[in-house]
Order: sequence, then structure tokens, then C-alpha cells
Amino acid sequence: MNLRRVVKYFSTAVLIVMGTLVASLPAHAQTPDQGINLQVSSLPITLTTQPGTSVSTDLKIRNIAAKPEKLQVRLLRVTEDDNGVVRLSAPSSADEWAKWVSFSRPVFDAPPGVDQTIKMTVDVPKNAAFGYYFAVEYMRATAENPEAGKAVAKGAVANFILLNADAPGSQREAQIVSFSSDKKFYEFLPVGFQVKIRATGNVHVAPHGNIFISQSGKQVGVIDVNAAGGNILPQSSRFFTASWTDGFPVYMPKTQNGQPVHTKKGEEAKYLKWDFSHANTFRIGHYTAHLVMVYDNGQRDVPIEATVSFWIIPWRMIGITLIPIIIIGFLLYKYLSFRRRYYKKVKNKKE
Repeated sequence: MNLRRVVKYFSTAVLIVMGTLVASLPAHAQTPDQGINLQVSSLPITLTTQPGTSVSTDLKIRNIAAKPEKLQVRLLRVTEDDNGVVRLSAPSSADEWAKWVSFSRPVFDAPPGVDQTIKMTVDVPKNAAFGYYFAVEYMRATAENPEAGKAVAKGAVANFILLNADAPGSQREAQIVSFSSDKKFYEFLPVGFQVKIRATGNVHVAPHGNIFISQSGKQVGVIDVNAAGGNILPQSSRFFTASWTDGFPVYMPKTQNGQPVHTKKGEEAKYLKWDFSHANTFRIGHYTAHLVMVYDNGQRDVPIEATVSFWIIPWRMIGITLIPIIIIGFLLYKYLSFRRRYYKKVKNKKE
């Protein structure tokens, strides 16, 4: 038997052995764990109580995966910086509120497609005051809890809790840090707006309101801002965006098979939509956007306001319209000049 045939037989034997070993592995060893798939309310839960009392609420969670899970709950600290970035981390020893919270079922079974209800109780001590902000995360019972202060992995499934201990001295205050349009000059709509609001008190606020668009003192549009009632944590800021799209024509996001299309630069691709049923909303000229937001300070709604202006100049449309006018004007000028010279020559010959 030559060397080439020996190598061939040896390779074949190795492949057979490897195939036998792979086939004998359990299914979970061949397929990576896809993680848990849970559904909870995306809205924060707001609790208000007096110091020295208890307050409870029901937390609902559903396992929407195909297999059952054994889950546990844990508390996370919620912080928000001045740029509106929310972070979750494990409580530290300084977070006394973590000792106030208890759950009816800290560990529970979650079969597929069945709603689970966990009762959360917060025993608020007499020395508590103002706002406490935390999250309740759901994880596999076999998972390890992070160390204090350690950041939580992205994609955590959690309920956000806003707890207000209504004590004397509580202040709900907010101010507009900035209000701007994304550009000063536009060819066509949309016009994008960004609002930065800071909570300057010691209790969270949920400002909401409108942007009123006007031209020459006449209102031509209204846009909602924070209609969902997003909260701002004390001594932090949050950005809210809004877009004015009520016009003709208007740039719209381009999609393909229901998915957004992007340019080579990674930007969102857009196309110009010509809906002639909205031709009466053609926008051109100088506009003013007046922002009016209100927040509840515990006694009444307090308004906060700001203003910004911008221009809409459809320069290409104007250019296309002016070209024939300029050509006609030029031809008319040449014709009149020719007639003037012609009659002048005729007059000179007669003299």
C-alpha cells in the first residue's frame, strides 16, 4: 500500500469519527442559547405615597418564547445624565431604597404565553423624601447578579418605577435649556425640531405641549411634543424631537420591503412626495415656531416657552419657474430693441 492511499484511508477514518461525535452531542450544545424572550409594559410605573407608609403595585410579565423559564427579579438603580442618557446599574450600599422593596414571588416559573403577576411592595420609612427611581429586571434564576455599581447588559427586560415620597419641600420644576430647528433654511418639509428640558427640582416632571407654526402672524401648523408623557429625572435633562410634515411637497423616508433604505454614507434615504391633494399647503417664506410646554408642579400647570424661526425656499422650483420668464423677457427685450432701431432707421430715411 503506497503512502498516498494510507493518508486517504486515515483522513476518511478521522472524518467518520468526528461525524459520530458531533451527532452524539445534545441539541443545546449544537445550537447557541438565544436568550429569554419576555414581554413587560414599556411605560414607567408611577407610585406616590407618604413617608412612613407602604405602597404596592402589580407587575405583569409574559414569557413569549416557546419554552418555559424559571425567572427571578432584581432591583436596578436608574440614573440619567444631562444629555438624557439613561443608565441601569446594580444598587450600591448607599442606596437605602433597595431595602424597602419586596416581592411576593422573587423567583417564579414562567410557562410560555401565560401572564405572571408579581406584587411589589415598598415600605417607605418616615425619613424618606422626594423621588426614588429604580427598575425591576427579570432574568433567569440561574443567572448571577452583578456586583454593586456594575453596569447592566444592553437589552435588559425591566419595569421602570418612579416612586415619589410626598414630603414637605418637594419641588417639581423644569426649564427649557434649548429649542432649535435642525436647519435654518429648507427647500421643502419636513422641518425637524429638538427640545432640551431640564428638571431643576427634586421630583421628576413630565412636560408636554405643542409647537405652533406661524407665518406673518397667521398659524399654519401645530405639532405635539412628548404626547406620551415621558418623564425627566431630577437634576437631569432630556431631549424631545418633533417634525413638521404638513406641506406640499414633502420629503419622506424611503423603504423597501417594509425596511428603511440607507445611502452609501449610512444616512436615511428619502424621496420627494408630490401629493397634489395637499397642493394648497405649499410652503414658502419665513416661519416662526413657538414652543409652549406645561408641567404639573403639584398645584397647577406651569407653562414654559421658547421661539425659533426658519426659512423654506424651494430654490430649484423657483429656478425652473424663472427660467422661461427670463427667456421670454429677454426675447421681448430683443424684439422691442429691434423695433426701436427699425423705426429709427425709417424715420432717418424720411428726413
